[in-house]
Amino acid sequence: MILSVRNSLHCTPSSASIHCTHTLCSGVVDGQLTQRDPLKFLLEDELEASRFLETFETSPSFSILALSSLALSHNTQTNPIEMDVDLSPTYLLSTQLLSDGEPVRCLAPHRPSSSSSSTTHLLSGSQGGILTRFDLDDGSMDIQPGGSDTRHPHQITALLSSYSSSLLVDSFSSSSLLPSLYVTGCKDGKIRVMDGNTHQLKFTLEGHTNAVTSLSWVPPPPPRSVSTAAVGANTVPWLVSGSWDGTAKLWDVFSSSSSSPKCLGTLPGHENTVSVAGLPSADEPMVRNIVTVSAGRAEGNTIRGHTVRLWRLHEGKHGDGSTVPSSEVIAAISDDHSGPIRDVCYDAFTHSIYTCSNDGTVKLRSVEGGGACHTTLACPGGDRPMLLSLCVVGDDSERCVVAGAEDGNVVVWDISGRRDVQIIPHPGCVWKVVAFANGDFVTACHDGHVRIFTRHVGRAAHPDVVKSFEEAVTAAQSARSSGPSPDEIAKLPKWEMNALTQGRSEGQVQVFQKEGKAIAAQWSAASRTWIEVGEVTGSSANAGTINGKKYDHVLPIEIDVPGGGVQKLQIGYNNGENPFVTAQQFIDEHIIIWRKLRIISGRGRAGPTLGMGAPSSNGGYVTVPMEMSYDHLPMRGYKVFDAGVDKKGVSKVVQKIREFNQDVSCNQLSSDEVGDSLDSLTNTLCITNRYHSSTISTTELMPLRKMILKWDVSHAFPALDLARMTVLHPDAAKGERKAYWKEVLDGALSLCLGLGEAASREVAAPMLTMRLVCNCFKGGSGAASAAESLLDRILDCVEICVPSNNKNVRLAVATALLNTSSYMYSSSSSSVSSAIRILDLVGTIVGSGKYESEAVGRILVALGTVLLIPGKCGSDAKQAARERGIVSMMERVASGNGDAAIAVAKEIRSILS
Repeated sequence: MILSVRNSLHCTPSSASIHCTHTLCSGVVDGQLTQRDPLKFLLEDELEASRFLETFETSPSFSILALSSLALSHNTQTNPIEMDVDLSPTYLLSTQLLSDGEPVRCLAPHRPSSSSSSTTHLLSGSQGGILTRFDLDDGSMDIQPGGSDTRHPHQITALLSSYSSSLLVDSFSSSSLLPSLYVTGCKDGKIRVMDGNTHQLKFTLEGHTNAVTSLSWVPPPPPRSVSTAAVGANTVPWLVSGSWDGTAKLWDVFSSSSSSPKCLGTLPGHENTVSVAGLPSADEPMVRNIVTVSAGRAEGNTIRGHTVRLWRLHEGKHGDGSTVPSSEVIAAISDDHSGPIRDVCYDAFTHSIYTCSNDGTVKLRSVEGGGACHTTLACPGGDRPMLLSLCVVGDDSERCVVAGAEDGNVVVWDISGRRDVQIIPHPGCVWKVVAFANGDFVTACHDGHVRIFTRHVGRAAHPDVVKSFEEAVTAAQSARSSGPSPDEIAKLPKWEMNALTQGRSEGQVQVFQKEGKAIAAQWSAASRTWIEVGEVTGSSANAGTINGKKYDHVLPIEIDVPGGGVQKLQIGYNNGENPFVTAQQFIDEHIIIWRKLRIISGRGRAGPTLGMGAPSSNGGYVTVPMEMSYDHLPMRGYKVFDAGVDKKGVSKVVQKIREFNQDVSCNQLSSDEVGDSLDSLTNTLCITNRYHSSTISTTELMPLRKMILKWDVSHAFPALDLARMTVLHPDAAKGERKAYWKEVLDGALSLCLGLGEAASREVAAPMLTMRLVCNCFKGGSGAASAAESLLDRILDCVEICVPSNNKNVRLAVATALLNTSSYMYSSSSSSVSSAIRILDLVGTIVGSGKYESEAVGRILVALGTVLLIPGKCGSDAKQAARERGIVSMMERVASGNGDAAIAVAKEIRSILS
């Protein structure tokens, strides 16, 4: 059974087979390839990506946009070929590959320089930040081929290989001298350049201030002579990157001798997210060309300003001989799509630019015509899906445009019009499509699979593989149209046992069994808990009409209004519409200060539920609270101390433990404990990219307990440091290990409290104890529950460490208070006495005048978070803060610690006013 709570725009064929239903074209009208009965795209008024991607991109159930990377590849054949009798008229499944199991976000064909010329690899980047290498010749795969050090901290949003650059460089240039490398773009705003043979990180490019979502090579200008052979800035491709920050940036990653090349230049002025593609340089020496596209900006409820720009780059030189390009926009076309532009590519055979959009169309554009559209390809049907990625495949006589859609379909258009539009359904959102030089193409799907499609019958997949794929598609479509059966519900994990199931990432959706019903829950990394969001059903019983327009679901809303009473409204929602776009449009229309309203759709077509729980009993209405929201408060989530979790850092700690084990007079670790147990534990800790699947045994944990509970403080501090690293491993800190971590944390607090007044002069034990406390809140539910049970002891320890003379201890103290306040805010059992005590500790800290700006900032956020704790605890904390005159004190200390501290202090005043 496949269950999901996600939203998709459907363009569903009548059959799940990859031999898909075709929609006949009515012909070319005014230069546009049209479909029968075109309908206006329903989501013209989508919100701009930058407002919602940061919040909802990490959730597989509510992904609105995915701005995928561009890896250019072109068919190396130059002559038309006759129709091969072994060619299918439609694309067939050829290969199905599973990467690390996380949604696959980007792809790039790759060829190491050390391999034979015929060997082709495929690289994939996942939502979990993991790279996977597939050898398409022998079928082997390697997850994280460069080792754990190449794990990305966020999802990998773009991939590009130097193999594709060789397809863009003229035969008389120096392409054969280019090193093998590939480039990744990440949501953290960094570009990482990897060695194409060893897969090790070569260098990191920094400069973007938001996620890097598009990468392309910019071909060099024609060489001045055929004898040109040296690799230099004028003879090699440049890298161009596009980002959510509204800029494109240029880099020379081939000829630079620097360990980390600097940015050559920036192309500013875009409307939010930027996608990029390199263009040929014609016959102009020292000139390169680029096309960029943007997602547009929100103007009221409409996205406008999405623009195609053609750039000319003139190469110049600094006084030191380094390259410095100047840029000019030679053409710009805005708003010819009716929604944000999601991807762009250039095709050498047709010498055209291709763009795809949320409006469900692909536009073919003339390079000479300044990017003007000469043909429009529209998705079949009325409810056109968001098109996230596109590529061009086939030989020059039968070129096809392939687009991946948010609704889980791949759409294939024959540009010549000789073949019908083909739709290939997938089990989930298709984030990326990439062309192979042999005419095949590959898709990246949200279900964690990479799939290759071909027209060559001899390369078609085995019938069993095809059947498996079709069954997955059928199951996904069936689950979207109907609720789970009683037998399927019975197999689901029970809601009462949800604490034993740890989420993998913020926003992950899991279906549980509760009182005979299937309910969906989302993982909250901040509170380390599952939050119920609605029942998974297949009913459309609440269909209806608002102002003459029909909706699949009409949901009643009650709005509390000033002065008492409620206003009754209705919100219309269609299957496949993005829930947060619908919600925001409703907000904008009714001017609601709205923070908690969410539309939940069970498995793509379930009856939506508004709010965070089951529908209310008051006639089916849901009350939407009107409440103030702040930019900096409250703290959600936790700050951690995770430095040193690598082989070098861990080995130093283990070496010190083994040294001290020889010094202690009693309670020494046994040879097995100091040897195999420690080695096994530390080896697991160092492989951070396998935390989601690796386990830590009780045997491996016991030496930590023994050292912290039995050794004196002068010898136990390395064990505190190792415990600080261990508690961040999900399996080590899982729910059933609460008792273990309660013992360990209590022992660590005893070591620190045992120092008494000397704690202000010591460094190691106070600092490492506070860091362990901080990480316990972030670790698994077992460690977090242990910290909650020891809250008074934690605050005792904080109190004796507050006067510390060491800035590292002071930062750890401030962070411990911050994480404690965040846990209390998210917990339903917050103690008034603990909240008041945090107020007093904050007052002591800011009154001391010893704390640095970063620590002061964390202290202020901790205070504001405590004041916002729901219920009686927060109310009593506010009253106590007013009685202590804490506002003026906070504003005084904030004034000398930066703009961020001042902004938090203003929000604290607002809370208490």
